[in-house]
Amino acid sequence: MKNPLDSFIGVSPAIKAIRAELEDAARSDAKVLLTGESGVGKEVASRVIHQLSRRAHMPFIAINCVGIPESLLESELFGHIRGSFTGAYRDRMGVLERAHRGTLLMDEMCEMGARMQGLLLRFLETGDIQPVGSDRPPSSVDVRIIAATNRDPLGLVRAKLFRDDLYYRLNVIDITIPPLRDRREDIPLLFDHFLREYCAHRGTPPPALTPDALEWITAFDWPGNVRQLKNTVERLIVRGRGSVVTAEHLAARKEPVACPPAPASAAVDALPKTLADAVYDRMVKHRESFWSAVHAAYMVRDLTRKDVRAIITRGLHETAGNYKMLVELFNMDRSDYKRFLNFLRKHNCQLPFADFRAVKSWHREPHDGRISGVHGSAAPPVRH
Repeated sequence: MKNPLDSFIGVSPAIKAIRAELEDAARSDAKVLLTGESGVGKEVASRVIHQLSRRAHMPFIAINCVGIPESLLESELFGHIRGSFTGAYRDRMGVLERAHRGTLLMDEMCEMGARMQGLLLRFLETGDIQPVGSDRPPSSVDVRIIAATNRDPLGLVRAKLFRDDLYYRLNVIDITIPPLRDRREDIPLLFDHFLREYCAHRGTPPPALTPDALEWITAFDWPGNVRQLKNTVERLIVRGRGSVVTAEHLAARKEPVACPPAPASAAVDALPKTLADAVYDRMVKHRESFWSAVHAAYMVRDLTRKDVRAIITRGLHETAGNYKMLVELFNMDRSDYKRFLNFLRKHNCQLPFADFRAVKSWHREPHDGRISGVHGSAAPPVRH
């Protein structure tokens, strides 16, 4: 039988230490707080803990707190009874009850609002749940909670954006998973693993990596970490790059890494400062659509709500708060305007346009398609 720890591929000292920490965590029912950048493998780590624990034969359930509107998160966790709110057409069991005697991973925990933080803290203290709209006495469940976040929870506590009592309740076992750029010796192993996995699935022999390709993947910082590397390998196989993969294939503009070929020393220096900056440049400089660059990445958790809000903020600065101009800037059809706003509202990423109004008039430059500003007149009024 395969050892669950084999899911954590690597030979670096950091990965060896993480494996040991996961084994230690699996020996108890203590709550675990997994931290690390997006895509480093926090969900994989949580599954390893569950599979090595005495709860392995019971359910493992993962929810993404950022992917569920705040108004529905209480129902998702605790369940609801029929008629308790609009759309509650039948009784529904919450994930805490479904995970009874098993493990619940709460990903992006730090995105929860103050009210939900309070409700979760109460559950952690009592173990009791009560469905939304129910007047029956609370019932008790036995669930191991593993929380994960790509943010700095202690920094959020200091900024009074996250409850300190909830943080210390969750932070019994703290495991931080380092990004790929801090364990570069693991990159070739991971790349080879995914290459063989996808080729086996398609029934094709794995292509060989040229020396420059190997140098490229090791030198690149992989801001999206393991998830980005995995997606890159899948695209290479799907697009049928042939029996040999070169650095040119990896650095092609259409690949998720979106970086031009460069010497190893220069490649790192040329990268954008943040993942949000990189995605923004893919849209504005390389003419990629918002739906493929942002929406798709957000839905699979390559981007967080914080990343999306940073991208929207930068775009609104560019368009002086004009959302219709933003649709154009992000390479969407004009007919996508309502869909775009609905997405932003649903995921709490719509920002007040008035905060970005500047004394500019806007036009699109014919030579590169970008929007630029000319001082002297106010931005045109926008109806939202």
